[in-house]
Amino acid sequence: MKATVIVPVYNVEKYLGRCLDSLINQTISDYEVICVNDCSPDNSSLVLAEYQKKYPSKIRVLDNEINLGLGRTRERALKYVHSEYVLFVDSDDYVAPDYIETYLQAAEDGDYDIIAGGFIRDIDGKLKRHRISNSVWSTTTYAIAWAKLFKKSFIEENKLGFTGVPCGEDIYFSLCAFYCNAKVKIIPYEGYYYYFNRQSITGSMSYKKNHEQIMAEMFDLFLESHDLSKLPKSRFDVIEYTYLANMINALVVFNRGCGPELMKSKYDFVFSHARKHFPNYLKNPHIGILKPKGQTLKIRLGVGVLLGLQKFHLDWPAYYIISKL
Repeated sequence: MKATVIVPVYNVEKYLGRCLDSLINQTISDYEVICVNDCSPDNSSLVLAEYQKKYPSKIRVLDNEINLGLGRTRERALKYVHSEYVLFVDSDDYVAPDYIETYLQAAEDGDYDIIAGGFIRDIDGKLKRHRISNSVWSTTTYAIAWAKLFKKSFIEENKLGFTGVPCGEDIYFSLCAFYCNAKVKIIPYEGYYYYFNRQSITGSMSYKKNHEQIMAEMFDLFLESHDLSKLPKSRFDVIEYTYLANMINALVVFNRGCGPELMKSKYDFVFSHARKHFPNYLKNPHIGILKPKGQTLKIRLGVGVLLGLQKFHLDWPAYYIISKL
């Protein structure tokens, strides 16, 4: 068997059938789908049972005894994978009919550990295509496990995992892969449909969830287990910039409207954490509006402008304004 698709399942009764239909109707047959029910409180388990009964040779269902979360659920599923390659699909998303075949063909063109492609964002039926750049940033700051194919042996040999930190699983996994010098191929293909659930997204963006602390916890775990001093400076700089981009994103995007007093507390936490782990972060060569090459404009602007202002101690007014929005 060439490939295994891992699908963690939690509270997606409404979308699960669409996801599984897309995975069943592929242009090749040499693959299987492992679905893991993570103690879903809705009727997702009934949907899984129906599909497993209908497609017993294609769909395998595992049930977690306790809720493990996305990262640990993926790790559990990996133990049951016997194929050469692995793909991850979220259970409220779906894929094109040639999705698996396209990634496998790209993998067979050379000795690659990761094949990365773009995706299509589905917002209430309106589709927006996102093509990724052929750069290192497509597997670091573009830190998602889906829309990628992984060589199973690379995951095993380097003991890659996702951690149990919510919201930081994919970033952790992607940074570990980068640290291990993964051989990556970027393909100009968008066959993954990311369903943008407005209700779910809105609920997750509350400043009360303290996303900056979640990001800090995830990076603490990564930095404790990976010695960055062993890396060439060019690779260290990429990880440092990825850290800055994610911490600033957590501070700005998830804390709009939190109020100046709370924003000041969060601001102090983020940059105290940054100084602890990366004391010279303001000297990172990638900080700028026109660089780094291949990085998205949104990230370049956010990191470049805010840290550019910080060099002159002029950044707090920007965060103050964000806290009032």
